[in-house]
Amino acid sequence: MSKRILIADDDDDALAGLANLLTGMGYEVALAGDGAQAVEVAVQFDPEVVILDLGMPLVVGLSAARQLRKMPNGHALMLVALTGWGQPQHREMTLAAGFDVHLVKPISADQLQFILSMLQP
Repeated sequence: MSKRILIADDDDDALAGLANLLTGMGYEVALAGDGAQAVEVAVQFDPEVVILDLGMPLVVGLSAARQLRKMPNGHALMLVALTGWGQPQHREMTLAAGFDVHLVKPISADQLQFILSMLQP
């Protein structure tokens, strides 16, 4: 069974590129255009991993992460911040919001595969 990954980003090109990369790696992928939609999709899709951009309109990634952690299976999710925000205070903010990993764009396929390899089989 393939792992389910939810990607949320308001940049359509970034969303499509990452979705194609992950689909090519054999993952089942769902997409969301903002944080509020990410929470809605997560309820239906039940992902193992959620990759969130931080700077989205409506519900930003930090708020979405907090909401996802409150879901019944929220403690088991791997939450990955994928952002252009790379300062130390941004990393502290993502950790406080419940993210497991903070990645700064752009990331390589190898970097992403390494992070995802930490998932339990």
